Amino acid sequence: MYYIIMDLEWNNSYVKSTQKFINEIIEIGAVKLNSKLETVDTFSELIKPVISKKLRSRIKNLTHITNDDIKGGKPFSAVMADFENWVGEDAVIMTWGDTDIRTLLSNYKMFLKKSSIGFIKKYVDLQKYCQCFIDMENVQQAGLSYAAQCLEIDIESFPHHRALDDSLLSAECLKKVFDNEKLSVHILNCDSDFYARLAFRPYVIKDKNDPLIDKSMFNCFCDICGGKAETLKNWKFTNQSFRGVFFCEHCNREFRVNLRIKKFYDRLDVKRNYSEIIRTPAEAPVEEDNQ
Repeated sequence: MYYIIMDLEWNNSYVKSTQKFINEIIEIGAVKLNSKLETVDTFSELIKPVISKKLRSRIKNLTHITNDDIKGGKPFSAVMADFENWVGEDAVIMTWGDTDIRTLLSNYKMFLKKSSIGFIKKYVDLQKYCQCFIDMENVQQAGLSYAAQCLEIDIESFPHHRALDDSLLSAECLKKVFDNEKLSVHILNCDSDFYARLAFRPYVIKDKNDPLIDKSMFNCFCDICGGKAETLKNWKFTNQSFRGVFFCEHCNREFRVNLRIKKFYDRLDVKRNYSEIIRTPAEAPVEEDNQ
């Protein structure tokens, strides 16, 4: 079995026909490791874009790839044919986070009219795997550089923001925390469910009457005593969350609740935050009619 650690660079481009933006891939880099985690080979190719032939300034500054560089690149279809041949059989594809594999799939749909990537049979989100070995107390997701530093890897010896270089750094992270049994849990089969998950875009629910929502989510209880709270201001959706103001008679306190409900492919993510409201006597609240 081989482990293929892949990384992409892309240019955000506007597609007139769909009136949407797409991350058009301009470079792919990868490193191939054998079962002993020895580097067998590397892959690096530039892709000639067709939607936007000029790179955004941020991309040029970040990657140091120039417009002249990409003019000399190969078409997306040719590069992917090269990459497929290079990957070969019995390989697990890995990326740092799932953004790269989502971007690759969107480019397959746009340029090859395919809804799956045939040669990728097994996949691992390397970021998710490595985070199991890192203290995540202060961060929700570990960026590649942060993770490498936590794993005591000298990131200065790896140039950043080029596809092959980031692949090599990701490979070093894998080597630091490799555990065959633990890794096997993170290996996903690239079946129809896998692609359905990739295609699904998580979104914040904005309507209280959405059928996905259990209405009991909007029942409010004091976060201190657990008693049912009186509604002072009804729930309103603003800044990606529902907000309401409530009063607990037992604790004699007024508080605000932010409720964010986000739909993922197979679950709802519900986050509820409380903040106490301190008012002067002149600012005493006026109760709303809840009918």
